[in-house]
Amino acid sequence: MTTWFDVTTILGWRRPAVGIIRTEAEAAAHALELIAAGEDVKFCAYDHAAGYATVSAGDVAATLKRISGTHAAAPGRVASGAANKSSIEARLKEKAIKVLNRLPTRVSGRIYQFFQQRRVSIVEAVIGVRHLRSAAKAFLKPANRGYVFTPAARKAGIAGHPFSRGDSYISVGLDWDNKDLTYLYELKKKVGLRVVLCCYDVIPVRLPHLCVGDVAAKFANYFADVAWCADKILCISECTRKDLISLLSELGAPVPETAVVKLGCQLSHELSDDISADVKALLKERFVLFVSTIERRKNHEVLYRAYTRLVDKGVQDLPKLVFVGMPGWGVGDLLMDISLDPRTKDHIRILNNVSDSDLMHLYRHCMMTAFPSLYEGWGLPVAESLAAGKYCLASSAASIPEVGGDLLDYLEPWDVTVWAAELEKYAFDPAALAAKEEAIRQRYRPVAWKETAQVVFDSSR
Repeated sequence: MTTWFDVTTILGWRRPAVGIIRTEAEAAAHALELIAAGEDVKFCAYDHAAGYATVSAGDVAATLKRISGTHAAAPGRVASGAANKSSIEARLKEKAIKVLNRLPTRVSGRIYQFFQQRRVSIVEAVIGVRHLRSAAKAFLKPANRGYVFTPAARKAGIAGHPFSRGDSYISVGLDWDNKDLTYLYELKKKVGLRVVLCCYDVIPVRLPHLCVGDVAAKFANYFADVAWCADKILCISECTRKDLISLLSELGAPVPETAVVKLGCQLSHELSDDISADVKALLKERFVLFVSTIERRKNHEVLYRAYTRLVDKGVQDLPKLVFVGMPGWGVGDLLMDISLDPRTKDHIRILNNVSDSDLMHLYRHCMMTAFPSLYEGWGLPVAESLAAGKYCLASSAASIPEVGGDLLDYLEPWDVTVWAAELEKYAFDPAALAAKEEAIRQRYRPVAWKETAQVVFDSSR
C-alpha cells in the first residue's frame, strides 16, 4: 500500500516559501527521506483537465531547492485576481513615489493626482501586458517539466490517476484553488483510497471582511467538501480544530476524525554568507522584525500607528521597523501612507522575496519581533521568533497564545496605545528584553519540521 503525497502547490510556486507552502515543502522533504529509507511513498500532482499523475522524486527535490534558494521571483505564470492587482498597484506606487520624491512638491503633487485618478486603468493595462507576454512565451516556448500529465480515458467521470486500492493520499496545500474535491471523493469511493486533508483556519468564513472579495459562501462549501471527502483532517492548532468542528456542525456536514499537528518553526539550517544588499545593510542597525504577507488581517497598521505616535511624542533613536513579506490585498492605502508620511520615512523598511538564509540572518540579528495579527490558525512567525531565541510582541487573538504560552505577553491587536508603550519599553530597556530572551532559551522547545512531517505521514495509516 503506497502513501501518495500531493505536491501540486509547491510545483507551481515561484516565490520564497510562506506558511502553507513551507508546510507542504517540509513534508515533501521528509517524504524524500522516507523514500531513501525504502518506504513506499510517492508523489503526485493534480491537473483539472487530466486528473492525477505521478511526480518524480527528482522533480520534487529540484522544486524544494528552487523555493528555498529564491531571492527574487522566478519567471512563471502571471497570477490573477484581486490579490495580484493589489500587489501590482503597490509596486507601481512604490516606484512612482521614488521618482516623485525627487521632484518639486508643486510638480509632484499634480503628477500624483493625474495618475491617482487613472490608477485602475493603469493597473489593468499592466496586467494585460503581463498576460500577453506570458501567453506569448508559453506559446513559443512551452515549459519543459519533468512530469507530464497524460489524459486517461474517463470512466464514470473519473480521469487518470496512479492510485491502487488501499493506498493513502495526503494533501496539505492550497486545495481550495488547486483541487476538485468532488472528483477526489468519487476517486476515493472508486479506488478505496484513504484521504487525509488539512485545515489551516476557517478565517474566510468567520471573518470574510478580512479576505479578498465575498469568499464566505465559497469557503463554507469548500469545508463541507473537505468533511465529506476526508477520512481525517489535520488542524494546525486547537483553536483551528474547535473552529472547524463548530463550522461543520453549523453546515450540517459530517465531522470526520480530527487531529492537531503543530507546525515546525526551524528555518533551513543552511546559513549562506551570500547576503542580499538590503539585508546586509539592516544587520548593522537595531530593528524590530515583522514577518508576514502584508495584508489587512496581519494588522501592519497598528505598528505603523504606534510608530507615528512615538515619533509625535518625541521619542528619539527608535529601532527600524522591518516588514518582510509580499504586498497582498487591502493594504494599498496603508502602503501609500507609510511611503508619504515623513514621520515613518526613515523608520519603516519593507522587504519582499527574502530567501530562507536572509530570513535567518534577520531573525538572528533583530532586537525583537512583532506579530499583531487579527486572527491566525497558528502563528508561524511567532514560533520562528521563539526558535531563534527572540522575544515577540504578539497579538492575543485566536490561536496565537497557543504558540508562545506564558513566555510572551499578549496585546489586544487594535490597541495602539499598548503597542506603542511596549515597543518603547523594550526598545530602551535591554535588561527587560534580556530577561525575556533568557526565559525563552531556558524553556522554549522548538518543533522541528521533521516532527511535523512525521505526524502528517503517520496520519495516513
